[in-house]
Amino acid sequence: LKPFWFRSRQAGDDADAAVCAMKSRVPLRRWRTQALSRLAVLLALPGIAATLLRAGGARAFACSPPRRAALAGSLAAAAAAWLEPAPGARTAAAFDNAVPEAARYLNRNAGPRPGDLGIKVRKLNRFETSDEPVLKECGYGPNCFSSTGDPDDPSLTTLLPTWKTPSGVAVPEAFAQLERVVRAYPPGQNGVDGGGFAVQTASAADGYLYAQFESLKKGKVDDVEFKIGKDGAVQVRSAGRFGMKADFGSNAKRLNYVAEQLRGQGWTAPPITKDTHPYYFSMNSGKTKVQCVGIDCPVNYELIAEEPGEPKDPAD
Repeated sequence: LKPFWFRSRQAGDDADAAVCAMKSRVPLRRWRTQALSRLAVLLALPGIAATLLRAGGARAFACSPPRRAALAGSLAAAAAAWLEPAPGARTAAAFDNAVPEAARYLNRNAGPRPGDLGIKVRKLNRFETSDEPVLKECGYGPNCFSSTGDPDDPSLTTLLPTWKTPSGVAVPEAFAQLERVVRAYPPGQNGVDGGGFAVQTASAADGYLYAQFESLKKGKVDDVEFKIGKDGAVQVRSAGRFGMKADFGSNAKRLNYVAEQLRGQGWTAPPITKDTHPYYFSMNSGKTKVQCVGIDCPVNYELIAEEPGEPKDPAD
């Protein structure tokens, strides 16, 4: 008479019985160990585990070959869905219009795209919300500019005035001007955006344009949005994706280029300077050229010339 842990399970359909007969040749303790290992893998992959449970994952340890085949299919589908990049996510490669030098920099990290871009009614402070849908506000890091924010907040250093389209120019025509300027943007101008860019959304009907710009060396992506209102007021936002980290001047240099091109067509688009945004410029400047100690040291407001970083040999 065989010990109980060698006995095969007799219940279930014929397929279950056949496979369980094979499984029965494995001692119970070893089977439990294998089961626990599989369970640990499942718990380490919560996204896949949730999908499996919805697709019948509760029977994941069923011993029927058809069930295992179905489970394998569910696992593959779940893994594909779980690992699929989110909308707007960037791979390691730079954009197609990147400068040739971008191929030398292999360690690239675009960062996760914010999930709340676009035009929405937003909270401006603890007590107030916007009167109408607006672009996303900035945080407190020196890597963002936005025309959305509380103008009475003295700690907000990233607020921009709205731009204005030329008088007498209809919104569709103004949007066409804006889109032409953005699409003609030269990657690498003023030492920024060497990784190229791509317009993700351009809706003349909504007056909304969204583009992504990538840095040369680290592959960081900045999200840039414009919204032209019916009254000709233009909301603007240009922001990095990495929290409080400095952007090495990319957002200011980019917006200043676009603003300059539009001013030449009659737009009102004030430049970003050390006088309008001193904190941003001081945090994105190079090293102070004067050696001194104490509170009397002059502040350097000259933006860093280019993003720091060294190329990596592709053969490494």
